[in-house]
Amino acid sequence: MSDQPNENRPDSNDKLARHYDSALTRIEKRLAEAEHNTLDTLQKEIREAVEFEQDLERLTKDEVALLTTWLNRDLQDLGRFVSSTGRGLGEWLNIDLSALEISLARALQSVADKTRIDQLELEQKLESDPGTYIEGELATAGTFSCTECDKMVVVTHTRPIERCHRCDNHIFHRVSQVHGAKE
Repeated sequence: MSDQPNENRPDSNDKLARHYDSALTRIEKRLAEAEHNTLDTLQKEIREAVEFEQDLERLTKDEVALLTTWLNRDLQDLGRFVSSTGRGLGEWLNIDLSALEISLARALQSVADKTRIDQLELEQKLESDPGTYIEGELATAGTFSCTECDKMVVVTHTRPIERCHRCDNHIFHRVSQVHGAKE
C-alpha cells in the first residue's frame, strides 16, 4: 500500500478538497480567537488544522504535506494581494463572489484580514513563487492562466488543478484583478 495520494481518483480528490475546506474553516475560527495574528500564528494554525483533519480521517503523510502546502500557498498569496493592493477577496479570486459558497468566502476573507499584519515577514519567508499552481495541486476558487498559452480557467470550488485543455501544459498562475484599475 502506497503512502501517496492517488491524485487520479475522484474520491481522493474529493476527500482532499473536503479536508482543505474544513481546515480553512478551522483556521478562520482559530485566528478570530487569537490575541496576536502573525505569520507564525497563521502557519501554526495551518499545521494544527491539518493535524486535526488527519486525526478525523486517516490521511497519508503525503496528503498531510499536500494540504499544508496548498493552504500555505493560497493563504499567503491572498494575504500578500490584499496587503499590497488594499483590494479584497473578489479581486483576488477574480470571480463573482456569488458563485462561491458563503462559508468559503467568509473563511477566506477572514484569513485575508489577519494576514495583512505580517506582510513583510511573509514576503521574506516565501521560498518559491506562491502564485504558481501545478497540475494535481489543490486550489481554491479563482481564475487561473496557463503559463504557456494564456488560456483562462475559472475554478468555482476547491479542486485539483488539471492540465491545460488547450496545450497540455501543467503550470498555471492565479489571475487576480483590481476592479476599476486602468491598464
